[in-house]
Amino acid sequence: MEAINGLFNNLLNIGTGVAVTVAAFFLLWGAFVYMSAAGSPHQMERGKTAMINSLFGLAIALSARTIAAMIQSALGR
Repeated sequence: MEAINGLFNNLLNIGTGVAVTVAAFFLLWGAFVYMSAAGSPHQMERGKTAMINSLFGLAIALSARTIAAMIQSALGR
């Protein structure tokens, strides 16, 4: 059982790292689109939407560890 828990924790660590990297990339991309919009309302909205969505994705990815801990404590492990 310890091997499965160790594997699960390793996968969770890798997944969290990938999710944080992807969210940071999309946050920077959204900021670039927003800053280079040159007053275009459509481009500004696209940039804001990308930044907001990346922050929501980051929050979900970071809450995955908390949810996994709650499930493990509910299972008594």
